[in-house]
Amino acid sequence: MRQPQSEKLGWAGYGPAVPEQSEEQDARRFTYRDCMRGTVPVPRMTNGATIFKVLMVGGMVTFMVTINGIRHTGFEFLAQSHWLYPLMFSIAFLVRTYIGDKLVGFLAPRTVLKWFRGTKRNVGMTVLNVLCMAPIMCAIATLLLVGVNNFAFNYFTTLPLIIPIAAFVNFFVVGPIAKLLFSNRILPAGGLRFIETMRANTDSLTRLLGF
Repeated sequence: MRQPQSEKLGWAGYGPAVPEQSEEQDARRFTYRDCMRGTVPVPRMTNGATIFKVLMVGGMVTFMVTINGIRHTGFEFLAQSHWLYPLMFSIAFLVRTYIGDKLVGFLAPRTVLKWFRGTKRNVGMTVLNVLCMAPIMCAIATLLLVGVNNFAFNYFTTLPLIIPIAAFVNFFVVGPIAKLLFSNRILPAGGLRFIETMRANTDSLTRLLGF
């Protein structure tokens, strides 16, 4: 049986698709409670989706790299390892795009979207996203922070700790911040319209600049 539009998976597996907010139509301001209920629209169009992914990946990397760094090297990490943030963001963005999105897109309709509704679905999507991303990112972070010596021990003692922390941070902090920033600030301010206009006029701008 064909899945109704409202039940389809939202962009990048961050939740069930909700009719996307338009700049002209919907002036509603969403709240933290809306995020907990899973009623904030998740962008599905390419440009909005990319912005939302940057917000999600950037937020998760900031929290999780800090937690991992302090756990492995102490508070000196905050003063000496700033280089790790942009590196891990780049890696996480690629992992999310080429692995995480595909895993979540395959598993979500067969599990979370099929079995749960409302807040339970929101929690389920958070857990699914974390389970698809955390094992990969934990391995990469462990290698960068402590190297190959005792890698298996460090990895398997860190992963069970990281998964619940990542799920908590994703559900209660990063997810709501990303959704509220996108829906209440970026979209009403016309950010997507500007990007669409720039993309539509790329050839003209290129010729104007002499490239």
